[in-house]
Amino acid sequence: MTRRRPGQSAITTPRDEKDKVEIQSGTERGLTLGTPIGLRVRNEDQRPHDYGNSTMDRYPRPSHADYTYQMKYGLKASSGGGRSSARETIGRVSAGAIAEKYLSLAHGVEIVAFVDS
Repeated sequence: MTRRRPGQSAITTPRDEKDKVEIQSGTERGLTLGTPIGLRVRNEDQRPHDYGNSTMDRYPRPSHADYTYQMKYGLKASSGGGRSSARETIGRVSAGAIAEKYLSLAHGVEIVAFVDS
């Protein structure tokens, strides 16, 4: 979760999102219960006024999925990235972190990924 946090480089948003995961259900004393694991991450630095200006309405943002989202769904999410926003994708990142930990502990599987440019 720490690696996906914004504000870590000059090319990411300066927002200070803590991305603190709160486990709501599905675990006790560090063990899963076999029931769905409920997670919550609060959005503490909302800036709806950043979206909807004429420039953002006309042009897709670099390094975002705005263009592909618009081509696929035929509309632009007025709140930013829509289904591809960082706030929306955090659920998949959280689930992936749980799966990664399970695979490591149960099967010795190590997952390594990086971006090189």
